[in-house]
Amino acid sequence: MKIACALFLLVPAIMVAQQGNQGVGIILGFPTGVTGAVVLSPTSTVAVHAGWSLREDYKFHATGTYQFMFPYAIRTEEGKALRDVVPYLGVGGRLLIEERQDDTKVHVGLRVGGGVEYFVSRFGFFLELFPVVDLIPKTEMDFEGGVGARIYF
Repeated sequence: MKIACALFLLVPAIMVAQQGNQGVGIILGFPTGVTGAVVLSPTSTVAVHAGWSLREDYKFHATGTYQFMFPYAIRTEEGKALRDVVPYLGVGGRLLIEERQDDTKVHVGLRVGGGVEYFVSRFGFFLELFPVVDLIPKTEMDFEGGVGARIYF
């Protein structure tokens, strides 16, 4: 079931990607699992995460985010742009399935936040933090984020 949900999230993103702009890897945090990214242009990326939560009774956790990338935004003291360090802001959603004894709850929320990705050759290392507002089953505020790595091909 987890693999099917992960593929459901990753396949559409990969299908619209240009050759050489897809990345797959792992994320540690909330969620912990697999991550995928498709670079649509130098200033936009679609990223998805699918996995599980290491806290409470959450069994499945998936996110999808459209990221606004800001290449060349970070500069040295001399004014030279650090093109391999790319901050981003993102907006997207999350799906969280919580199981407790005889009760299963599905949480659907909106996430808005950001992070930074450091590119080295074909690899990307990222750190992100996203506040989340759950809309279903009730309105609640939460935070999620993590560190991860992807290989781009």
